[in-house]
Amino acid sequence: MSYDFSGKNAVVTGASRGIGKAIAKTLSEGGARVALVARSVEALEELAKELPGESVVIHADLGSSDGWKPTAEAIVEQLGPVHILVNNAGVSVHEPAGRVTEDNLDMTLNVNVRNLILLTDALTDSLKSRKGNVVNISSVSASTGSVGQIAYSASKGAVNSMTRNMSIDLGRAGVRVNAVAPGVIDDGMWTTAFESGAVDREKTMAGIAKVIPLEGRWGSAQNIADAVAFLASDKADYITGQVLRVDGGILARTRRQERLL
Repeated sequence: MSYDFSGKNAVVTGASRGIGKAIAKTLSEGGARVALVARSVEALEELAKELPGESVVIHADLGSSDGWKPTAEAIVEQLGPVHILVNNAGVSVHEPAGRVTEDNLDMTLNVNVRNLILLTDALTDSLKSRKGNVVNISSVSASTGSVGQIAYSASKGAVNSMTRNMSIDLGRAGVRVNAVAPGVIDDGMWTTAFESGAVDREKTMAGIAKVIPLEGRWGSAQNIADAVAFLASDKADYITGQVLRVDGGILARTRRQERLL
């Protein structure tokens, strides 16, 4: 199903690959003018060539504590009023209890929480003026926990809380705020782990598939993009403050959840 985003300006952070790239393509195919935000300008410029509609490329370092400032300024200057904000940028570092480092904790919280909140806050007036909406990308890890993912899981729990609270604050202005919580997706962060050799692809995919109720299959970046498109569309105009889990039924399981990720 396609949605009509004609005449709307959309922002997608972390748009250079994986889920963010799929979201940007889906919104562009619906007619949106899309601001592509990420660290890799080269990757964004290549993506811009693939999109059917107009787009702008914005370099952003959301790993720094104040990365939201120049990003917000560039969005306002180059894109204009914001109708749709998709906070997709995220990082994950494998550090189990007893081995958490300050640097990686700071980076994870900066990207996944601090800059997400402050960028959204900086664009609030723009969103209010267009009765826009925000879609945050969370994770089922916020609910299940994951081995070696203390900072990541905690950060996504914060995203869920921010989603609910901001939906209350902005609801009277007509701004909707929701989140999508992906399960195990064969793209993005897992691709990075596979490519680095840190994780065996076939063994990992087969092992995790055993605990996914829906046909034992991993999800795709497009599955997440479709969920985001729905929440960002007028079809979801009475939905706010919700976390939509797109996980193949993982959270429906009541046993052995510690083996998911």
